[in-house]
Amino acid sequence: MSRALASRYQPVLVALHWLLALMIIGLLCLGFFVLADMPNTDPKKLDILVWHMAGGMFVLVLMILRLIIRRWSARPATAATGSPRLDRLASIAHRSFYVIVFLMIASGWSTGWLISGAFQPNGEPLPSTFAVLPTFQAHAALATLLAILIAAHIAAALYHQFVLKDGLLRRMWFGRRTIVSAEK
Repeated sequence: MSRALASRYQPVLVALHWLLALMIIGLLCLGFFVLADMPNTDPKKLDILVWHMAGGMFVLVLMILRLIIRRWSARPATAATGSPRLDRLASIAHRSFYVIVFLMIASGWSTGWLISGAFQPNGEPLPSTFAVLPTFQAHAALATLLAILIAAHIAAALYHQFVLKDGLLRRMWFGRRTIVSAEK
């Protein structure tokens, strides 16, 4: 069975990659640096939480779109480092992004549902802390894990670009794209 290989990722995938990167990093920063430090008694917190949750739902839509397009479009051959262990780790890391992001969305949605369903039925104030909710604990742990994975992803991309000098970043940017048939 043959499969098409491309010199670069499909332009829509490139746009989705960078838009998702900005959105996810932005949502992580909002969670870590704004919401975490804001007391639940602050009247602005609920408004910011609503924006945070809307951003999470937008990420969900973009991730599903990305999965569909990625499944059906030609893409470059898997980048290799020359180390089977690093190559296997890269494969695990890329799959982990999808799993962690979807789990983040699920845990965030569940936390939001618990807050609005149990604590906000008639505009009542937020609970004193979200830390008692297991869904929030999962969301916080996944956020930390996702931040570490993003840092490792950036480090790996820079390693490819500047140490291996294999032009990896070119694959995930816009430009002329060629597609050839390849035997699988």
